[in-house]
Amino acid sequence: MAKATAGQSGAIRKKNERLILKAATNEFVKHGYQGTSLQAIADRAELPKANILYYFKSKQGLYKTLLEDIVDMWNDAFENTTANDDPEQAISAYIRSKMRYSRSHPKSSRIFAMEIIQGAPNLKGNLQFPVVDWTKNKCSLIQAWVDQGKIAAIEPLYLLFLIWGATQFYADFDTEIRMINGKTLSAEEFAKAEQNVIDIVIRGIGLKAKAKS
Repeated sequence: MAKATAGQSGAIRKKNERLILKAATNEFVKHGYQGTSLQAIADRAELPKANILYYFKSKQGLYKTLLEDIVDMWNDAFENTTANDDPEQAISAYIRSKMRYSRSHPKSSRIFAMEIIQGAPNLKGNLQFPVVDWTKNKCSLIQAWVDQGKIAAIEPLYLLFLIWGATQFYADFDTEIRMINGKTLSAEEFAKAEQNVIDIVIRGIGLKAKAKS
């Protein structure tokens, strides 16, 4: 009976955390970090403010959790890649994952962009180091592919910057896309955009992209 109760408690916690994070995303993207209050998040989530403090300790704790989730989702497709993996497949999967995250979580991407534009005050410290360490690790991976002759002699860090800019554009500048295109990209148009980014990057590192769904 105790185990069942613990399981139910865990399920309730996860449900509440999801509600809070969703509400926080909507508030932070609309009002920014400084303009968002815990009470506004609680009202949107339809939960007591005490619940937010119980799960996340503070507004900053909630905001950092949100940023961590964004970074983890972005990096997941490239997380376990090694120098023995095929670079065309690995980089294509990474681009595809980031593009699709931009389409499915545009508000999260914009929150991260706003944080960087404001000087990354909340990325400094505990969250900053995993981001920096992850980037250094992936630069070493890309350099290993260069050294092995698997891809052209490019600067790894600039390749990552290129991928980040190209993929996150579809979330951070969605308004500009709609202005120019006259409407939001359809699923078919987005798939073409996704493959186009892959093709350009893959050709740029001296490989030939293979069309994938």
